[in-house]
Amino acid sequence: MNATRLNRQFIQLLAIVAVTVMGPGAAYAQDRATVEAIDSRVSRIERVLDQSLLEQLQRVDSLQQEIRVLRGEIESLTFEVNTLQKRSTDLYGDTDRRITDLEELQGSLDLFDEDGNLAEGAFLDETTNFLDETAGDGAFDGGRASGGGAAVIVREGGPTIPVANADEFGAGPKPPTNALRDTATNAEKLAYNSAYDQLARGQVQEATKSFDSFLLQYADGPYSDNAWYWQGEAMYAQRDFEMALRNFGVVINSFTSSPKVPDARLKIGFALYEQEQFEQARAILTGVQDDYPGRSASVLARKRLQKMDREGL
Repeated sequence: MNATRLNRQFIQLLAIVAVTVMGPGAAYAQDRATVEAIDSRVSRIERVLDQSLLEQLQRVDSLQQEIRVLRGEIESLTFEVNTLQKRSTDLYGDTDRRITDLEELQGSLDLFDEDGNLAEGAFLDETTNFLDETAGDGAFDGGRASGGGAAVIVREGGPTIPVANADEFGAGPKPPTNALRDTATNAEKLAYNSAYDQLARGQVQEATKSFDSFLLQYADGPYSDNAWYWQGEAMYAQRDFEMALRNFGVVINSFTSSPKVPDARLKIGFALYEQEQFEQARAILTGVQDDYPGRSASVLARKRLQKMDREGL
């Protein structure tokens, strides 16, 4: 009985010892399993996060690359736009200049080309600008010696316009010394038209003689300045530059308010160019270019000066 009791107690003691010894180990094993599970979960989460972060970084890098490409394209487009704007501005300026030149030439009596030669088919009837005796009482405004017409600019110290001596006119017509008449007779108008038509048809020698006769008979008439000018054109066409200079000088010096003064100054520059008096020609043409902006004479003077620049004259 006592032995049995002792065995039971011993067994209980062994169980207590076993529980006491084995208890912490089991708890440790359980905790270790828990930590390993957490560590595994954390590792999985880290792998997921790493993969997601890598994908995000790749997307960011791709977007940055696209932004760099777009910036390059924007810079290229900006350059092209600026280039097109500059070209457009240059084209507009060139077009505006051409239109201005055409407007300056439009409506003007431009009877000579860029080289100063008479232009075929370029003649118009000028007599519509004048009043004859049958037109009633109208005040004549042809810009002649009696006043009115285009203003003439005379530069101080500028080039000298040729002045003809009395001997140069000989027995031919001479510049008027009195104020011009305001009206023209029908006979006077017909005589002027006849000489002018000859010049328009290219009959320059016949026109020269006809203008001579006209000026001898109607020296103080309202067509006088035009007649001197167109006779000078006929002489220029025949390359008689000395006589042409004489006539153009008469227009400038004797008809200071005539609308033919700018053209006469221009043709003096052309005649001096033909005579190879380039310095004087440049001075005259520069004056015409500067003094008559908006006039065909100014445009033609500028073109001849540009030609002289190209020729190194």
